[in-house]
Amino acid sequence: MAGVDSGIMFPAERLRGWTQDVFQKVGVSRDDAILLTDSLIEANLRGVDTHGITRMLCVYVERIQKGVMSAKSNLTVVREKASTALIDCHNSIGQVGAARAMQMAIEKARLTGVAFTAAAHTNHYGAAAYWAMMALPSGMIGFASTNAPAVVAPTGGRTAMFGTNPICIAIPADKELPVVPDMATTVVARGRINLYAKQNKPLEPGWAIDEHGIPTTDPHAALKGLLAPIGGYKGYGIMLAVDFLCGVLTGSNYGTHFPGFLADNMIDPTDVGSVFAAVNIESFMDLPEFTAAIDKAVREIKTSTRTDGVERIYIPGEIEFEMKAQRLAHGIPIPEEVVKDFINLGRELALPFPQV
Repeated sequence: MAGVDSGIMFPAERLRGWTQDVFQKVGVSRDDAILLTDSLIEANLRGVDTHGITRMLCVYVERIQKGVMSAKSNLTVVREKASTALIDCHNSIGQVGAARAMQMAIEKARLTGVAFTAAAHTNHYGAAAYWAMMALPSGMIGFASTNAPAVVAPTGGRTAMFGTNPICIAIPADKELPVVPDMATTVVARGRINLYAKQNKPLEPGWAIDEHGIPTTDPHAALKGLLAPIGGYKGYGIMLAVDFLCGVLTGSNYGTHFPGFLADNMIDPTDVGSVFAAVNIESFMDLPEFTAAIDKAVREIKTSTRTDGVERIYIPGEIEFEMKAQRLAHGIPIPEEVVKDFINLGRELALPFPQV
């Protein structure tokens, strides 16, 4: 999990209120600030702190303040058919374009069975699971993916050509939890390396290599080097496909054409592309029949024979659902260094960061 192990505990709602105020203070509309904040706080609650306010808040604010990302939403549907749509986001906040694209996919899938939408010329949209899971209340399977600045070399290469390019599929169940695999196509997301560097924590072996091509557990060295793809050449193939779908198909940036990483580039828009899909289960079978079958399959997996020393088999997304319940009860941990950043940001905006 891309989370933090320790920190100062803050109630989620206290962080939510302050974060919404921060975004509105830098020019984001109230409705957009609520959406943007919810996507980030939800990531923190689910333990995906690399995509929560822990890492993204100060970066988003700086990009807005410097005019690199537009605080005002400007979305234009430039191509549309019965089951597809392409939205030009004109450098709007990534979450705003993602919400519009995913909602359109859901609405279209009600009529056509399956729908595929895309957001072009947009920005970082947080955790992919937030958007894929939008389909669940409608009894649909959701899909979300996006591309990112290059941090991975192709198999056999030494030049960074692909981003972490995450994908997420959200599948509804009945009595069991939804199945939600949400993953970068690298072993870990670059945001996790950033978070470890912030805490001066060593990386796990196999996560990254340094600028000389040598495997490293030093997060600071890893930030100057490359990340490792999942599954070797297979991961390379998946991230290439994501980059072509999200970047080339939408007319947005891809590969080496990105101007730099979010926290490092405060001059040019990132210009990422994102794709979304919704599958109306009723197009294939009755929803209760499907969710009951998913329940059965989930239970078969969870009760299958375990390896020695393993107490429990998890379904993708299960740890995050349990983490959310825990953090709602006990608070979200914010590392001390990040708390200092929030205090400084609060002073700058005359919005004092809430006390513990």
